[in-house]
Amino acid sequence: MALLVVLLILSVMVIVASNMSGRLQLELRRTSNLTIGKQAWWYAMSAEALVIKVLNQDFKDDKDVVNLNQNWAREDGVFPVDDGILSGRVRDLQSCFNLNSLSVPLKEGEDGDDLEKQPYAVKAFRALLGALEVEDYEAVQLTDAIRDWTDKDTQLVSSSGAEDAYYEGLNPPYLTANQWMLGTDELRAVRGMSGELYARLAPYVCALPNDKLVVNINTIKPERAALLVGLYQGKISLDDAKQVLTSRPKKGWKEKKEMTDELPVQPGTITGLEAALDITSNYFEASLLAEVGDARARLKTVFQRGKDNKLVMLRRLNDGAE
Repeated sequence: MALLVVLLILSVMVIVASNMSGRLQLELRRTSNLTIGKQAWWYAMSAEALVIKVLNQDFKDDKDVVNLNQNWAREDGVFPVDDGILSGRVRDLQSCFNLNSLSVPLKEGEDGDDLEKQPYAVKAFRALLGALEVEDYEAVQLTDAIRDWTDKDTQLVSSSGAEDAYYEGLNPPYLTANQWMLGTDELRAVRGMSGELYARLAPYVCALPNDKLVVNINTIKPERAALLVGLYQGKISLDDAKQVLTSRPKKGWKEKKEMTDELPVQPGTITGLEAALDITSNYFEASLLAEVGDARARLKTVFQRGKDNKLVMLRRLNDGAE
């Protein structure tokens, strides 16, 4: 009987010890995950600080011109750090079409179905879609649906537009934003936007916190020449646009006229084009990734360049550590 009691006590002690050991291992693993996750997060924050420093230095070196030869535009930005690596890229948000420039409401008595009487940005966006081989009807429908999504009223801009009545009939139903887009991913909610079209259009568009359409011709990549075709409202060919962007000086054009003189159509013949072209930029987006062990931390930060050439953070999105 005594032996059985001893064996029983021994069994209980083994079970308790095993349970304590398992819990200890779990707590150690949890602490380790929290530690490397937090380390990855702070590495991502340090990468953001590095982007700010690089951009500020580029502005200091040349405050009047932003081009793809500057340090911020490097695409091989991978930096080793203790126990991990940092990587990322910076995108010029004025090397793309500002979707919020389509938020211009209809003027009194204006006919939204008459393309010739529409604002410059509307004509340019339809031309961009045309350059991306989107059918005319689909281009008209999408353009006007974006206008209704971003303007501040509930009035249809044209027979091709879409306001609350359309979206309330969907499953699940929702309402139009009736305000500027915060990001290009909002396009997925707009009438007429399919997954295939979004994938094709996304590299050419952005969402700035204003309704202006100003594009830096020094940072449009040759493979995005369709954007320049759109700005010229389709009056230049895709080949002409690619050729002029490919022949761009390494440090960019110092004046807009250096580029426009190389094209067969002059800006003065297209209302609104002159104001839409620029050689500098004020908005940038940094997409950053920090990896430490098995943990990753991602940041996407939008900056605005102030009048003193200093950066102001407008928005920071993060998914924490994974």
